[in-house]
This record gives sequence, C-alpha cells and structure tokens, in this order.
Amino acid sequence: MLRERVSIRDSVAIMEALGEAAGMTKNVVLLTEFVRQALRRTLVKPFLSHSGELPVFFVEGGLEKAIESAVDHGEHNSIVGLKPDLARDIVSRMRARLERTSASAVAVTTSGARHFLRQLVESTLPNLTILSHNEIPAEVRVRSLGILE
Repeated sequence: MLRERVSIRDSVAIMEALGEAAGMTKNVVLLTEFVRQALRRTLVKPFLSHSGELPVFFVEGGLEKAIESAVDHGEHNSIVGLKPDLARDIVSRMRARLERTSASAVAVTTSGARHFLRQLVESTLPNLTILSHNEIPAEVRVRSLGILE
C-alpha cells in the first residue's frame, strides 16, 4: 500500500479489516484489497475536485475480464499470467490514451483486476492511480473522463 502512496495512519481500520478478512483467506493480495476497501474515504480524498466529484477513466470490461481470467489465486499469494504481447499492448494503449491528460489520473476497475493492472502499469504510468469500484464511497459523485481499452 505504501508503494501506491496510501496512508496507513488509520491503523484501527486496517486491523479491523484484517481481522474480518483473515478468517476467509491468508492470501496477501486479497487481504490488501480488503484493507483498501476499508480505507476507501482516505483513498479517494486526494482526487476529489473542488466540487466533490471524482474524475476518473473507466477500464473497459473486456480488458478487466482478460486480466481477471489470467490470475491464479494461491493460498498465500496471487499472480497474473498474461502473455507478454498482451501485457505490452495493454500498457501501450493506456499510455496513448492518457498522454492527453494532466500529470495524474485515476482509473477505476473491478476489485479482481485492480492490483494486477496496477502492477502492469506502475513503471510506465507511475502517476496513474487505480481504484476499484468497491473503493469509491457511495456518496462520492463520479465523473467519467472516458474509457481505457
């Protein structure tokens, strides 16, 4: 979480989330995603506009499914096994789409694809924050900037 510049100051929420999820899984990736959902207000706050809107790009459903279907969840960790050509294509298409935006952007995807998409683009698009739908509080108004395919 620190690699993604997520504040871990709310240790109570983190420990509560881990306590709830630990009975279901020992998988570090899944536990981290569960904690991120508990910290949703903290995650979203830096990206809200002055009017309280969250401007985002949505990740196209087919891309989400391609990533999710390539994930292998083990007992203690999860890995993605995308073909190198597909991974390069995803990164280059996203980079081309985001070149026309400001210095930083937010993309929203499914919770099953979020971690792996972030891994895929973090070295090429370090200013792209990737959130899952579950990490956006219900009261936050989302404004679409487009689709990442």
